Amino acid sequence: MKALEQAARRICALDLAAAGADADEIPAMVDRYWPVVANEAREGVVVIGEWPFTVEEIAALTAEYEKLVPIHGENAQ
Repeated sequence: MKALEQAARRICALDLAAAGADADEIPAMVDRYWPVVANEAREGVVVIGEWPFTVEEIAALTAEYEKLVPIHGENAQ
């Protein structure tokens, strides 16, 4: 799980920066939204350790993240 979290955090930071997020706010945003990216990545990947997020938590975070990062969800181009 640790490797997945680290990769998701890096990707999340890149996504947020590309979407124009304020550089000073990105670390806090990554702390909040990395599970969204990890959830996308874990599809078809064996995760060692327990997945600590509920379906409801991921759904709520995903909805917020899709508003911030237009390459996700309905805002995708």
